[in-house]
Amino acid sequence: MTLLLLASLLLAPAATPGSAEDPAPKAKPANDFELVTLTGEVDFLADVLSRRGLTPDRKPIAEQVVLVEKDGAITPMLSDDASRAFFLDDRVRRRKTEVVARRYRGLAYLQVVTFRIEDEGRLRTPEYYCEICSISVRFPQDCPCCQGPLIFRMKPDER
Repeated sequence: MTLLLLASLLLAPAATPGSAEDPAPKAKPANDFELVTLTGEVDFLADVLSRRGLTPDRKPIAEQVVLVEKDGAITPMLSDDASRAFFLDDRVRRRKTEVVARRYRGLAYLQVVTFRIEDEGRLRTPEYYCEICSISVRFPQDCPCCQGPLIFRMKPDER
């Protein structure tokens, strides 16, 4: 009897994706995005709304960072390794900024790929650098190698 049950399970047809036996929805492809380059200033959403005369409940949006474009459009940013400096370091916010980002269809948020901020009249890439280990990272943290402090600086110009 056990042998017969085992054989029937092994020979039974497998459920095909999207069939009644497989109710899991299909995931959207991760490459369904447009690469965009946008300019503006990055700041906290609550501060931007307050400057526009709105009085939002600050707590739910206290840590949300947005790009404010020249035309006033506000676009929120996802927090990840590429954008985390905006969420953690005041020195990179409220400056002229150029953001290269992925804009996913149906998602209001931008996923930052790279960004540059205005420094001494030109756009430059910020970094957090360990002078001991010569390691550069994208957001403030301890050095991943020696655990020492990192300095904030602009990446040197490529020659």
